[in-house]
Amino acid sequence: MRKKNKTSLRPPRSKVDFIGRALELPPGALGKGAHIELSSNREATVDGCRGVMEYEESRIKLNIGTGTVTFSGRSLEITNLLGSQAVIAGFITGLEFTM
Repeated sequence: MRKKNKTSLRPPRSKVDFIGRALELPPGALGKGAHIELSSNREATVDGCRGVMEYEESRIKLNIGTGTVTFSGRSLEITNLLGSQAVIAGFITGLEFTM
């Protein structure tokens, strides 16, 4: 009989990882990171927003904790900013992430 090497054992997973796998969610969907949903190129919902860093009609930059996300386009506006959720509306032409 062969003994198992203790270093080859996987570390225990967290309950959040276990639930995420059971629900077949993408990695990080239940974590602390930001979650961004786009509705065509007209609206974006950002969960995990920690603040507005820049706000112009053609550019909106948000702090998402692990970095920033920048929306560029025309007639951009924040239609809802409640808690850690921001809704960006307008004609979105670009999206940029920085860490």
